Amino acid sequence: MHSNYSRRSYLARSGVALAGVGSLSGCLGTLRGGRGTVTFGSILPTSMDGLLGELGTAHTKAVEQAVADVREAGGPLDSDVELRTHDSKVDGETAVGGCEKLVSAGAVGFVGALVSDVSLVLADFVSENDIVQVSPSSTTPTLAARGYNDDVKFAGRTAPNDIQQAFVMAKALNDDKHVGADDVAILYLNNAFGNSLAQEVAAAFDGKVTDQVTFEAGKDSYDDTIAQVTGDDPDAIAVVSSPGSTKGVLQRGVESGYEGDWVLSAGLIPEAPPRYFEGLYGATMASQRSTGAQKLAQKLGDIAPLPPYTQHAYDALFLQALAVERAGEATPKAVAKNLRAVSGGRGHTVTVGEFGRAKQLLDAGREINYEGASSSVDLNENLEPLNPYVIQRVRGGTVRELELVKTSFFEEATDE
Repeated sequence: MHSNYSRRSYLARSGVALAGVGSLSGCLGTLRGGRGTVTFGSILPTSMDGLLGELGTAHTKAVEQAVADVREAGGPLDSDVELRTHDSKVDGETAVGGCEKLVSAGAVGFVGALVSDVSLVLADFVSENDIVQVSPSSTTPTLAARGYNDDVKFAGRTAPNDIQQAFVMAKALNDDKHVGADDVAILYLNNAFGNSLAQEVAAAFDGKVTDQVTFEAGKDSYDDTIAQVTGDDPDAIAVVSSPGSTKGVLQRGVESGYEGDWVLSAGLIPEAPPRYFEGLYGATMASQRSTGAQKLAQKLGDIAPLPPYTQHAYDALFLQALAVERAGEATPKAVAKNLRAVSGGRGHTVTVGEFGRAKQLLDAGREINYEGASSSVDLNENLEPLNPYVIQRVRGGTVRELELVKTSFFEEATDE
């Protein structure tokens, strides 16, 4: 099937305006440094068992490294820097409790949450309590429109909106050079992330969606689930899930006798895939080989290779500190208004660990453009980045990159 969906439809679905950094709210403030302490926080699942706990711990280390780098350069506004960490588990009520403590402590912002369900709960809280939230890994499209108060957006992220991922999965399904499917079934994890991404994949796919089937993680048997999703014998099955949640269901599906193709969402194909992954497609963010990525890998060498979204956690804190410096005041609203200005693609480039250089440039009245460890982190008006993606496939036991999908795919005008 020939792909004919438009890139502008991505922009329309995500609510992104084609505006330049020149229209940003906030301006270079008068620096009022050396007055007290600037407090940041993290709300991440550090006590969980399994993958979520591993991610939460790694993300916390990345946030701590960002604070150390900022502190080493004298801190924003020449102030001391305090980091208050809170365990969110994967529970919205627990996360809000941590956020209430940060508000009481006078924090300007925090990094979190890890999962979309919790981030959505926090986004409603931050909009009412004027504290900045930057999630390193919550990708649900719903977050794009949440966290506003009086036209100021307090909830952002350094991970891309899942609408990007949906378009790349659909590209793999649609294009004849990849799957070229006429019909597809969608198998998705039953949570906020899975529900929203499955809907976006269905909307972006050019052909017929035969069925959309949910599954719960950790079940003993998936026979009925697989029988349902393969029942109409679609050309392909799109699998939408978070890493660590497909144990059992994916292997059962691949080994069920179904002969169509499988296209997996980001993070589901491991570096050393098991044998049953042979032939499976994936859509994932392009790996970063930038200076920032290399610098952070060195700084966090004790947890190499870095778990998913660890780079995004570092960027989430570093950006907030840069926003304080540019604003000239350590208030949540000032941070919210200046996040785009320090990451919008215009100005002198600074990267991981270069807070001192950023301070010098801002003191001289120059603009800065943070190029992060995770990506260029050019935040749009929804306070979320556009990232390049890769369509990949497992062949001969190795993960091969088939096509690089550049950010221009999402931001340029409609295809002819």
